[in-house]
Amino acid sequence: MRPQFHILALRYLFFFFSTACSIKAQNQTNLNSLNQEKKREEIDAIIQAFASINKFNGTAFVHYQNKNIFEKSYGWQDAEKKIPNQDKSVYQIASLTKSFTALMVVKLSEEGKLSVKDPIAKFIPDYPRGNEITIEHLLTHTSGIYEILRNKEFFNMLPTGKSITKDQELSFFENEPLDFEPGSQFSYSNSGYIVLGMIIEKVTGLSYENAVRKNILEPLKMIHTGFDYSALKSPYKTVPYSYISKTKREKANVWNSTLTGPAGQIYSTVEDLYRYYMGLRDYKIVSHEAFKKATTPFLNGYGYGWFIDDLYGKKLINHGGNIEGSTSYFAMLPEDDLCIILLNNITSKKLEKAGNTILAALLGQSYTLPQTKKEIIISTDVLKKYAGDYQLSDENILHILYSNGQLFIRSNNDPEIKMFPEKEDAFFLQDDDTEISFMFKNGEKGVVTIKKGLSSKTAEKL
Repeated sequence: MRPQFHILALRYLFFFFSTACSIKAQNQTNLNSLNQEKKREEIDAIIQAFASINKFNGTAFVHYQNKNIFEKSYGWQDAEKKIPNQDKSVYQIASLTKSFTALMVVKLSEEGKLSVKDPIAKFIPDYPRGNEITIEHLLTHTSGIYEILRNKEFFNMLPTGKSITKDQELSFFENEPLDFEPGSQFSYSNSGYIVLGMIIEKVTGLSYENAVRKNILEPLKMIHTGFDYSALKSPYKTVPYSYISKTKREKANVWNSTLTGPAGQIYSTVEDLYRYYMGLRDYKIVSHEAFKKATTPFLNGYGYGWFIDDLYGKKLINHGGNIEGSTSYFAMLPEDDLCIILLNNITSKKLEKAGNTILAALLGQSYTLPQTKKEIIISTDVLKKYAGDYQLSDENILHILYSNGQLFIRSNNDPEIKMFPEKEDAFFLQDDDTEISFMFKNGEKGVVTIKKGLSSKTAEKL
């Protein structure tokens, strides 16, 4: 009898133990589900806050701890046709392209086809001071090469469909003096990544696009990612806007992908970029050692195609992109299996802030939400000091007008627009992305700076 009782007791004990474990596991699952739902609501509230000030119009995606916990779209894919953004919407990712270019170079280095220590003269023999500038300098923005966007002729070509040769593109910056000695300073350079694209073509014998497609896009099954946005035919293609609100929308021209090239031409979707994240996290394209080297800061927190930041004691690997009418943000904490992807079809200088706010929420850190700009009261004497005519160019005079305790702005013969003071020397326009700031120094002429989207113009008082 005693052995039978003992066995029966053990069976009951096992039953109760199993039941208790099952209840505990179920409770844990329910708790995780509640936590995820709370996080989803928090992320949505953050994005809604940025959307309410017209700084988010696009798709957000968050992966955390082996789960895709958030994917949602906001605003318009095409405002005129009333087509909302959707999870499959295709966006230009702008300078996030640089991470693909850098990854391609790292892969070629790992295969022994080049070294990051190679001088660029090895691949472009006639490049000025090419024996002093290395591939690593290009990757890390420490080459000192003149920034091509500073060339007005090149910048004015961006919204056009004009094609130029690689040699013509080089001519916009190669003969300009270096801004500093190679390797001594950091200065973000689109020119350097254009040169990297040329080196990739020399080494692989393929076009930049085909090299990236063969070595990155196809292995990761990124089938909705490409290079020539103007030529893209897709029902999910987003219309780029420089500004969009409930009552106003301003379309932006698509920048010429043959000019932005390896520095900013790629388009993609959040789901394709999630595949990109998994490929990086799981070392499908390059090894753990190569990826670690690429994400180690060289100067000013920049590695090979990635910004490396220390946030909340964690190593945040990230990059953004911003061209007229499109903005991207991609951030990852591979050790925490966390990835945040934000894609917008508007020009937004707040997208990185939105991404970092979501990161804070996920990690249980404090954060603040953006607020609508508020008008303050400043003295009449200060307002009158700013009034006057300012020379923008030979043909363009900017008029700052004072009337009844208010300032107004008018460009040439355009209508007057009321300016609202946000600070004593900074103003904004209602339902607009324009920021106007003044600088007055003793003994010097006053200066006004007008920022709208990616454009910044400075004019001196006449």
